[in-house]
Amino acid sequence: MKNESTLLTVESLIFSFHTYAGEVQAVRGVSFQLEKGQALGIVGESGCGKSVTAKSIVRLNPDKPSGEIKNGRILFDGKNITELTEKEMQKIRAKEIRMIFQDPMTSLNPTMTIGKQIAEGIIKSGVSSKEEAKKIAIEALTMAGIPSPEERYDQFPHEFSGGMRQRAMIALAMAVNPKLLIADEPTTALDVTTQAQILNLIKKIQKQYDTAIIMITHDLGVVSNIADKIAVMYAGKVVEYGNAEDIFEYASHPYTWGIMQSIPPEDISNKEPLKPILGTPPDLLHPPKGCAFAARCPYAMKVCRCIDAPGFEVEGDGHKVWCWLYDERAKQMQKTVNPITGKEV
Repeated sequence: MKNESTLLTVESLIFSFHTYAGEVQAVRGVSFQLEKGQALGIVGESGCGKSVTAKSIVRLNPDKPSGEIKNGRILFDGKNITELTEKEMQKIRAKEIRMIFQDPMTSLNPTMTIGKQIAEGIIKSGVSSKEEAKKIAIEALTMAGIPSPEERYDQFPHEFSGGMRQRAMIALAMAVNPKLLIADEPTTALDVTTQAQILNLIKKIQKQYDTAIIMITHDLGVVSNIADKIAVMYAGKVVEYGNAEDIFEYASHPYTWGIMQSIPPEDISNKEPLKPILGTPPDLLHPPKGCAFAARCPYAMKVCRCIDAPGFEVEGDGHKVWCWLYDERAKQMQKTVNPITGKEV
């Protein structure tokens, strides 16, 4: 029976790129759910499959022969969007799922005014009148915190600062009041002050419009005040998943520990050096047999290099971790202390 509050379900998603060197297994069995009005943070370092997962949802990854969804289903509002035609997907992208990209300068058309680009998207969503589209576009620019929106409507992207361009992208995405907003590292190229403003704006939008949000980032700090749930990804797989407060309070996977220990402390008087995650991610042309993080993990056991761990329930509601440390047999063999909580796993 379908849960009426569930907006998006990703089941066992596998996506591969076909290159001259071979098959790059970019996403390897990702699963998660997103409720209406909820925010999900997908966190991980570059190349872990975050953006490929997000683009699979809106079908913006290349099709055959360059790439393909090899397995899995993506259910959006009850529809399996992996089976839809490109024309049907265009309708969903026009109205129901919108995406904010990392670099607005390459996403916005430099030859068109900001207002015309927003109005064009509104018309594609079903608004027939150009006058009505312009009115909605100006309202969207106002909502995004852009001053003098009537004047800005007729300006080009190069006349906006980096932060203003990102606000324009948010206005473009939210002008049609979508059910789902995907933000792919929207603050990476911005200074700290502007980052905070953009994150506050996204948080405000979520509350005001009850929009479901997927926030993609390499920085756990970015999603700390926005996400209801967090999925930590590594080498194309989710390695830890749960409510945001549980991830921060009971971080359980050694990779999550590594991410948290490499975040600069809020207390500037803290002189302790940051602890980087040593080593490099695996080559997804030839992914390892067992846990992909084993080669970089100081707690790795022999089994980690041979067999991928199943999901173990850990402290917290629906909090799961894919790591052999939580198998009862591993607990009998060795004692492992969680460096974040100081408790034995």
